[in-house]
Amino acid sequence: MSDTAVEVRRRIRELLVDVFGGPSFVSTVHDAVSLREAGVPSTALVALLVAMEDAFGFEWADDVRPEVLRSIDSLAGHVVALRG
Repeated sequence: MSDTAVEVRRRIRELLVDVFGGPSFVSTVHDAVSLREAGVPSTALVALLVAMEDAFGFEWADDVRPEVLRSIDSLAGHVVALRG
Protein backbone atom coordinates (compact mmCIF):
# COMPACT_ATOMS: atom_id res chain seq x y z
CA MET A 1 0.00 0.00 0.00
CA SER A 2 1.43 3.36 -0.96
CA ASP A 3 2.08 6.16 1.51
CA THR A 4 -0.47 8.23 -0.38
CA ALA A 5 -3.20 5.62 0.13
CA VAL A 6 -2.36 5.34 3.83
CA GLU A 7 -2.51 9.12 4.23
CA VAL A 8 -5.82 9.37 2.35
CA ARG A 9 -7.37 6.66 4.55
CA ARG A 10 -6.12 8.46 7.67
CA ARG A 11 -7.61 11.75 6.47
CA ILE A 12 -10.95 10.12 5.60
CA ARG A 13 -11.07 8.68 9.13
CA GLU A 14 -10.42 12.16 10.57
CA LEU A 15 -13.23 13.59 8.46
CA LEU A 16 -15.55 10.77 9.52
CA VAL A 17 -14.79 11.53 13.18
CA ASP A 18 -15.67 15.18 12.53
CA VAL A 19 -19.00 14.45 10.82
CA PHE A 20 -20.01 11.43 12.89
CA GLY A 21 -19.18 12.91 16.25
CA GLY A 22 -16.32 11.07 17.84
CA PRO A 23 -13.40 8.70 17.47
CA SER A 24 -14.80 5.78 19.49
CA PHE A 25 -17.11 4.57 16.71
CA VAL A 26 -14.72 5.29 13.85
CA SER A 27 -11.86 3.43 15.53
CA THR A 28 -13.93 0.22 15.42
CA VAL A 29 -14.70 0.40 11.69
CA HIS A 30 -12.28 -1.50 9.46
CA ASP A 31 -11.27 0.06 6.14
CA ALA A 32 -13.03 -2.57 4.02
CA VAL A 33 -16.32 -2.67 5.97
CA SER A 34 -19.42 -1.13 4.43
CA LEU A 35 -19.99 2.22 6.12
CA ARG A 36 -23.73 1.70 5.82
CA GLU A 37 -23.58 -1.70 7.50
CA ALA A 38 -21.31 -0.23 10.20
CA GLY A 39 -24.10 2.18 11.09
CA VAL A 40 -23.13 5.40 9.35
CA PRO A 41 -26.42 7.17 8.55
CA SER A 42 -26.99 8.64 5.11
CA THR A 43 -26.80 12.19 6.47
CA ALA A 44 -23.33 11.53 7.89
CA LEU A 45 -22.24 9.90 4.63
CA VAL A 46 -23.37 12.95 2.65
CA ALA A 47 -21.53 15.22 5.10
CA LEU A 48 -18.42 13.04 4.71
CA LEU A 49 -18.58 13.29 0.91
CA VAL A 50 -18.85 17.09 1.09
CA ALA A 51 -15.97 17.24 3.58
CA MET A 52 -13.90 15.04 1.26
CA GLU A 53 -14.48 17.47 -1.61
CA ASP A 54 -13.11 20.29 0.50
CA ALA A 55 -10.22 18.29 1.96
CA PHE A 56 -9.03 16.71 -1.28
CA GLY A 57 -10.00 19.44 -3.76
CA PHE A 58 -12.36 17.65 -6.11
CA GLU A 59 -16.09 17.36 -6.83
CA TRP A 60 -17.97 14.09 -6.91
CA ALA A 61 -19.26 13.21 -10.36
CA ASP A 62 -23.00 12.75 -10.69
CA ASP A 63 -22.42 9.30 -12.15
CA VAL A 64 -20.01 7.96 -9.50
CA ARG A 65 -20.49 4.22 -9.07
CA PRO A 66 -22.25 3.31 -5.79
CA GLU A 67 -19.49 0.83 -4.86
CA VAL A 68 -17.05 3.77 -4.67
CA LEU A 69 -19.05 5.10 -1.71
CA ARG A 70 -19.11 1.77 0.15
CA SER A 71 -16.12 1.86 2.50
CA ILE A 72 -13.08 3.80 3.61
CA ASP A 73 -11.01 1.63 1.26
CA SER A 74 -13.19 2.37 -1.76
CA LEU A 75 -13.37 6.09 -0.97
CA ALA A 76 -9.59 6.27 -0.57
CA GLY A 77 -9.06 4.34 -3.80
CA HIS A 78 -11.21 6.86 -5.63
CA VAL A 79 -9.25 9.81 -4.25
CA VAL A 80 -5.90 8.16 -5.06
CA ALA A 81 -7.09 7.40 -8.62
CA LEU A 82 -8.13 11.03 -9.10
CA ARG A 83 -4.69 12.18 -8.00
CA GLY A 84 -2.95 9.64 -10.25
